[in-house]
Amino acid sequence: MQLSINRESLLKAINLIAKAADKRHNMVILGNIKLQLSESALVLTASDLEVELTSTLKLPAGACIEAGTTTLPATKLRDICKSLPAQAQVNLTTQENERCLLTSGKSRFTLGTLPSEDYPNLGNPENITPLTISRSRLTDLIHKTQFAMAIQDVRYYLTGMLFDVSQQQLTTVATDGHRLALARSVIDVSSDLNMQAILPRKAVIELERLASELGKMLGDKDNAVTLSFGREFLQVSLPFGDVDSAGQVSDNLMVTFTARLIDGKFPDYRRVMPSNTDKLALFNQEKMSDVLRRVAILSNEKSRGVVFNFASDGMVEVRANNAEQDEAVEMVQAKYQGEPMELSFNAAYLQDVLGVIQGDLQMHMSQSNASVLVNQLNDDFHQYVIMPMRI
Repeated sequence: MQLSINRESLLKAINLIAKAADKRHNMVILGNIKLQLSESALVLTASDLEVELTSTLKLPAGACIEAGTTTLPATKLRDICKSLPAQAQVNLTTQENERCLLTSGKSRFTLGTLPSEDYPNLGNPENITPLTISRSRLTDLIHKTQFAMAIQDVRYYLTGMLFDVSQQQLTTVATDGHRLALARSVIDVSSDLNMQAILPRKAVIELERLASELGKMLGDKDNAVTLSFGREFLQVSLPFGDVDSAGQVSDNLMVTFTARLIDGKFPDYRRVMPSNTDKLALFNQEKMSDVLRRVAILSNEKSRGVVFNFASDGMVEVRANNAEQDEAVEMVQAKYQGEPMELSFNAAYLQDVLGVIQGDLQMHMSQSNASVLVNQLNDDFHQYVIMPMRI
């Protein structure tokens, strides 16, 4: 294999996929990026057997000197390309005894390779259900819910995000058993389409990263994204080529995201949504964030518990204490409807919700030991449920 390519083009293609490579995996080759060179394109693949990212870069005439395949260490290849001068020309040549020579100007690097035929292929979706949604809406659905995914849980299905299609809406749901985040968006599908799929945590984070990177390229422009759900996999193709004045992205560089879905039954999130709430509190998001940040400083380090005392309309007392007998108390302005009540939250859970809400915050409550529904004023498309705690 022999390739001569512009450093910027190669580095962009590597950066978009390199995070999927896993050098800590039991299979050493998964710490490498697979390169497949043909006359017209360079295809780079990184995978950890859960998420596979592929960059397909169209090549100018003369870039491919000799077609072939190999695998190179992902981190080393990316760091070398990053260290080279802008607009440098990079030359890659595979050699005998599993070596690859990378030269650029007066720089020369020799890297070890592993056989490309040993690189595992994740697979492709079968019996595809395609869903088309705008990139900005997809980013919103993931961003507004991903923080509630469980990090480690024997209930492995909670370590991912549910994608639920019903009633011509796409709903994303994440929960760790203590709190739940839900976001929904109207999509153009048949009214009788019902489908559920659970995307693993790393795949969710990578998909959000790619959609956000594309958003940075497009600025205030938007584009449509098609999610291809199969029985075992989700696949998404995103263009990262040149952007014209109309905001259209060329297919000179395409990134294909493929992720293995979690095989499990996600809990019925509709059953945990609070109903018959007879108490309502309305807060300013910025003021509540500031108060919570200050009061939580003296909360118990393990439980992070903060107490809300809803006594009357106008002001709500927020307080916290810890084992060292420290105490913080602050009053925050609020509109409150209902009987006096006191309940406790994990401050971090509420802070996560405040981090994705832009407007005034509503709390719908019933009693001190019942879950609380939180949402932004006049926004029913994003809802959050937080279980109270005992302090």
